[in-house]
Amino acid sequence: MPHVPFRSLLTTTALLLVAGAGGAMAADLTANTGAKNWSGSGMAPAGAAETQDLRGQGVRERARPGYDAIGLRAGSFVVLPSLEVAETYDDNIFATENNKDSDFITSVRPRVDVISTWSRHSLNLTAGLQRSYFADHSSENKTDYDFGMDGRLDILRDTNVTGALSHAQKHEDRGSATFSSTTAAEPVEYKQTDASIAFNQRFNRVTTTLGAAYTRLNYEDVASTAGPILDEDLRDRDVYTQKLRAGYDVSPDTNVFVQGSLNQRRYDIGMPIQDRDSKGYEAVVGSRFKLSTLASGEVYVGYQRQNYDAAGLSDVTGLSYGANVNWYVTPLSTVRFNAASTIEESDLGGTSGYLRQVVGVGIDHELLRNVILRGDLSYENDDYKGATRKDDYYGGGVGVSYLLNRFVAMGLDYDYTKRDSNAAGADYSRNRVMFTIRGQL
Repeated sequence: MPHVPFRSLLTTTALLLVAGAGGAMAADLTANTGAKNWSGSGMAPAGAAETQDLRGQGVRERARPGYDAIGLRAGSFVVLPSLEVAETYDDNIFATENNKDSDFITSVRPRVDVISTWSRHSLNLTAGLQRSYFADHSSENKTDYDFGMDGRLDILRDTNVTGALSHAQKHEDRGSATFSSTTAAEPVEYKQTDASIAFNQRFNRVTTTLGAAYTRLNYEDVASTAGPILDEDLRDRDVYTQKLRAGYDVSPDTNVFVQGSLNQRRYDIGMPIQDRDSKGYEAVVGSRFKLSTLASGEVYVGYQRQNYDAAGLSDVTGLSYGANVNWYVTPLSTVRFNAASTIEESDLGGTSGYLRQVVGVGIDHELLRNVILRGDLSYENDDYKGATRKDDYYGGGVGVSYLLNRFVAMGLDYDYTKRDSNAAGADYSRNRVMFTIRGQL
């Protein structure tokens, strides 16, 4: 497919701005009808001129009457369509240490979300598409899509069942830890199917969750710059997970819990030398909390282990931890903190898996009601078992979002990534600058 040039992005931008100007008048009309705002975390009257700044709610979570999408009513559902067009400059599209290639990438991302408005139960549907065009490297062009659904069935006041089902076509980023081939002539395409179900029961202050999840990964073969086709079928696998959590409400805003999980990873085809099937478990203790209006989130810590069936593959063990915390510094500033330690699969010869440890901190600041700033820093360490390889990733970024009106928003972002590895030729650094315009109803 031909490349969509930057001037097309500018044309689209102009059209959306014109549509947004007309949409502003429509917004004034709907404001007087008592229409509802269904985006974000709240449903505030669209006619409200301002919302009160409150701690205990993140900058990006709060409703913004006058800027949030209204959506289209369809019976007891609200349909939220949107379209994003982005232009990105990437100074190292192949994530190489030397001989870097840069390019401009135009991305078109239509999406639609459907949300139920029932008083009991819930059902949400989503579907999206992303087509990316590279100006000078058409072999990197790619099409991703996803669609899915999730919902909740309220059986009794303290009993419900939740579930989700989704399918997606994705491409591995050349700079990611999972992209192990340096001779792939194009990004590796794969399809991912996810399904999950959980039974949730409360007994006064005691909460319990029993759940199961399934993931199917199917990789497509890819042409090689070295000649033969790269056989990616060796990576196809099924992952089964079972989880049990029991918690206790020590206060209305604080729940402490213990959680155990099992997993089984089953490959379709054994590797030429070793079978990569494995079984694993994780046991953690943690807390889900809200500290007045100052902070909220979840933290846990414990132990994890993955045992590989092949005697020649090293088992992976280590500390398990996770955190996802928001600190509401002021009504206009939110600090985000996240951390995780997980055991991931490796495709490098002689390695079983790797222990992945990630920590990140970010801040969102509401400069104006319709101008939001963000900054992020992150660090990741990947420790491969069965090999001496260790990779460190450093990341940082800043951005600004400008909400023009209810129908149009724009964003400008800069992100930096650097990988330091003790493997020869695996280091790289990358700078990306992206301008995005979003239209929504």
